[in-house]
Amino acid sequence: MRFFLVALMSFALGAGVSVPQAHESQTGQDYTKYRQRNGMSCCSGHDCRPARYELKPDGSVVMFPEGRAVSIPRDRVTEEPSDDGLGHWCGVLHGNGSATTFCAILPLHAAHRDGPAAVTLTPVARQIDGGLTAHTQPLP
Repeated sequence: MRFFLVALMSFALGAGVSVPQAHESQTGQDYTKYRQRNGMSCCSGHDCRPARYELKPDGSVVMFPEGRAVSIPRDRVTEEPSDDGLGHWCGVLHGNGSATTFCAILPLHAAHRDGPAAVTLTPVARQIDGGLTAHTQPLP
């Protein structure tokens, strides 16, 4: 009986600790509310991360998860902006250099979908945990 209780408590503590972290970045961005256009979640627990991004003059977006340049299809940019003011990329980086993007979450000032003229701001890059992320305010 004692073994059962210890195992149950270990499982409960492990589940309680890992679930929030699985859908939250180190900057506090909660990924659970973001959905792909087909209604599926953007994140399956490990697919999303903060990423530096660039807004091109033609309105296209390039993100840099783990330093790799990934062109973002326009239909992958979420309608809902990020809560922490940073860019976030959800997807899979493949060993052959390609990438599959599920979602790109941009800050409010960059998430406009009104065309190229609306996305002319280029974010300032800042060092966070060894990676570059678009942000100009100190992080918690």
